[in-house]
Amino acid sequence: MIGRLPILAVPAVAVLALVACSEQEPPTPAETATATPAPAPTGSPTPAAAGGEGEAALAPPLVPEAEKGEKGARNVLLTWARALENHQFAEAYAQFGPDGPPDGLSPPAYAAQFGRCRKITVAMPTGTMEGAAGSQYYTAPTTLTCELVTGTSEQWKGDVILRRINDIPGATPEQLRWHIESAEVTPSG
Repeated sequence: MIGRLPILAVPAVAVLALVACSEQEPPTPAETATATPAPAPTGSPTPAAAGGEGEAALAPPLVPEAEKGEKGARNVLLTWARALENHQFAEAYAQFGPDGPPDGLSPPAYAAQFGRCRKITVAMPTGTMEGAAGSQYYTAPTTLTCELVTGTSEQWKGDVILRRINDIPGATPEQLRWHIESAEVTPSG
């Protein structure tokens, strides 16, 4: 039996050699550029700001139960952060829900806050979930760094608090979605 092993190995090696020779070359960049792009996934709750030059970065799609929990809150928070970083202030404003920020700023006034910023960076480590009186809250400590057009930078620190109604009968779809309740970030330093 041991003497036959090398003889059986010869046909197996020959088959592997033929398979290796018949493998197709990977497509060239020109061939892939003409391919039909895959449809973009729909995000939850809204498409995020551009992730690169002209590319839309979407919040990952979630199953309905996940949208209700911490992952759903993080999606809204990340959409807000990406929008700020990409100077898409209308998208960032939209994460506050239909009534906008609690300070009553209009969309143009909200955008004007960031007018001096050439570059915005948002850092948000993991937040905490809480439940109270029929609502869920997600609080994330946040640092906004603004590189000013003058070349200097400023930092704002504080909590961003998200809220959703916790499946109470009669709640509107807007109330059942996560939205930013407040962004209490103030200049630090």
